[in-house]
Amino acid sequence: MSTTQRVIHYDDLPQSGFAGITERHMVQNPDLWPRSRGRTDISHGLGDFIYLALGQFLPNDGAPLHPHHDVDIVSVVFSGSVGHKGTLGDGTAIHAPEVQVQRAGTGMQHSEFNLRDTAADFAQIWFKPPQNGLEPAYKNFKIDDNGLTTVLGGEDGSFNSNMVCKVGYLAVGKSVAVPQPFIVLITQGDATANGVPVAKGDLIEGSSLELTAGPDLGLALIYENH
Repeated sequence: MSTTQRVIHYDDLPQSGFAGITERHMVQNPDLWPRSRGRTDISHGLGDFIYLALGQFLPNDGAPLHPHHDVDIVSVVFSGSVGHKGTLGDGTAIHAPEVQVQRAGTGMQHSEFNLRDTAADFAQIWFKPPQNGLEPAYKNFKIDDNGLTTVLGGEDGSFNSNMVCKVGYLAVGKSVAVPQPFIVLITQGDATANGVPVAKGDLIEGSSLELTAGPDLGLALIYENH
């Protein structure tokens, strides 16, 4: 069976952001962001995976208190430290490489902000929850430097979901295979995806995946939970 694939490059996308955050939107579901419907430079998501932004928290800055409901928010911090205030995880911090998953459920408010005087690199990834009206909750994950941790999808202590989201690092020469539609974000280093060279800041989507790690590979991998 032939494999279809395309690669979206971070540097090719327009920069946006708000408050103390600069970011580029790489995934937006057109049903929720109608203006993205005609865009061919970004991904429109996969199943309940609806949004991905990659960017930086500016030094000693961040986002003011704001609300969410009925969304699962995966915040991945690749460098630096990001603090949280609000109705979930008030006073906690994510120290890279760590992930915080917030299940907004019936409603929560939070503020995220850089705790250091150097920029903090992050990705924020949103999913529809398996059902609306769930109880708000959050979980933190320390990411191993050799392997992938399931941060959403019911394994490794993660919340149940119709999607699987894995984050981590692979040693050079290690491989991962996904025999179904996928989206993968390269967070550092480089790799080959179905024989195509990819590098930091690339988002790849396709019908199936054979990925082999180059030096210092970091990634976030997403697919439907069957």
